[in-house]
Amino acid sequence: MTTTMGDDAKKPVYESTSLFRIWWTNKNLQYDIVMTCILIILNIAANLYMTHHKIPLTADESSLTVCLLIYLVCGMMSFMGWCMAMTAVEGYDMYICGRIGHIFGLSVLLHLLYSISPSLALWFGIPSLLWVFAAFIEALYALCLPQLFKALRDHWDYLNQPLLRVVNV
Repeated sequence: MTTTMGDDAKKPVYESTSLFRIWWTNKNLQYDIVMTCILIILNIAANLYMTHHKIPLTADESSLTVCLLIYLVCGMMSFMGWCMAMTAVEGYDMYICGRIGHIFGLSVLLHLLYSISPSLALWFGIPSLLWVFAAFIEALYALCLPQLFKALRDHWDYLNQPLLRVVNV
């Protein structure tokens, strides 16, 4: 609630939150933007390092091309989905395209790091697998598992109900 400083200072003015503010405070959007920026910066840095030190690409070029194309397509779909979600609330589930794109962006980065040094790819890739598993589990939970977890929760609620006891007097 805000007030004005004029003749009608005693009347409260109610300001509703805009759709843009609701859209911008979405945690999935913030995560998508941050991860996209991090992956783009790391991929560009690895590419510039390979170019500057004249390191040849040792990874399979066909798999790198496929990962790069899927990364770009998923990134564009995620961008369009988030732009659509600015006006339609139903578009909030489009973050899954971004998560899939991030996984392929990470695979492009691992291809480039493997070309620089296989041990560097291992040191960076093994901890990144934790993030990949978390991204897959979260997307799987969002798409498939709510009904399963609801049934499991209902079953545990049934089991945890207080039991009726008969007391003999």
